[in-house]
Amino acid sequence: MVSGQPRKILLVANTAWNFVNFRLPLIRALQGQGCEVVCAAPADGFETQLEGLRFVPLKHLSRKGLSPWEHLLLYHELCGLLRRENPDQAVFYTIKPNIFGNFAARRCGVPAVSVVEGLGYVASPPLLRKLAFLLYRPALKLAKHVVFLNQADRMIFEHAGAVRRGHFTVIPGSGVDTKHFSLQEKTADEGPVFLFVGRLLTDKGIREFAEAAERVRKKHPNAEFRILGAPDPGNPASILPSELRHWTEGGHVRWLGTATDVRPHLAQADAVVLPSYREGMSRALLEGMAMGKPIITTFSSGCKELVEEGLNGFLAPSGDSGALVEVLERFLDMPLSRRLAMGRYSRLKAEKEFSDDVVLPEYMGLILAS
Repeated sequence: MVSGQPRKILLVANTAWNFVNFRLPLIRALQGQGCEVVCAAPADGFETQLEGLRFVPLKHLSRKGLSPWEHLLLYHELCGLLRRENPDQAVFYTIKPNIFGNFAARRCGVPAVSVVEGLGYVASPPLLRKLAFLLYRPALKLAKHVVFLNQADRMIFEHAGAVRRGHFTVIPGSGVDTKHFSLQEKTADEGPVFLFVGRLLTDKGIREFAEAAERVRKKHPNAEFRILGAPDPGNPASILPSELRHWTEGGHVRWLGTATDVRPHLAQADAVVLPSYREGMSRALLEGMAMGKPIITTFSSGCKELVEEGLNGFLAPSGDSGALVEVLERFLDMPLSRRLAMGRYSRLKAEKEFSDDVVLPEYMGLILAS
């Protein structure tokens, strides 16, 4: 960087959607410090929402491709990107940028921060997990610093020898804007609404949500189960559209499609439900908490950290629709005053532990450190 010029920060992820949904507060904070921010990802239509930013489309970053040739092309594309942009700092998100981005950054002499937000779909298939760690071990050791969103993931990577001691940090999530997601209490006891928000993936627990909905509604027909989100064809864990049709046609769930603004849907919910198998730190639950909603989720990493049992929500084992039914019925048996008290505690916890005001300064310190 030439003296007097603004610092240039390059962010790389596997979708432009990732930037729009998770990174904009950090991007605006960096710009507020006088930084030039450049975002790079495959074009998916969401890049049009990155106003005031320069977006570089990546041609060779496929989320599900496993071809060595594709990976080689991606590595060379990232090397070219880093040489052209010559950023003062690169920040990599998601699996392939974290792996091949670090290799490219070292070759180009660019310092890099890697943000590991979970293992994604490689968490379950043993072969994919083994392959991922064969690449993670050398790649993450090249990073200036590695960020994990929960202690469980940090322990997995540390045990696997994939990070250098003293070069990693746990930051609880990407932050939530507690001004944008303001307290919205549902005071009319007109029929409970349980809301699932997220991509319709097996490991998000969407099938358990649908199964629990069918069973709970037999005893509580006035309870409504809503799904906000859609299948993700680019992800091997995605459900089929035919499954979603079956659930909606059976009357067990109501599908809301997708929304650019989730707040109206959260406002109508009595509780946010995410029976996930694993998260980095669930953004859907954090947004629900910020709006004063009790949360019902699992003992999985990235979920359990958000719940103080009985105070702002309840936990159930992942992959167990029967246990989820028990927790949902426990919630339904509570008076409205207790539900509202749990929601207020959710809001307080979001403000104190997970808000942008708490989380973003930690990222800024790592990214802007010389």
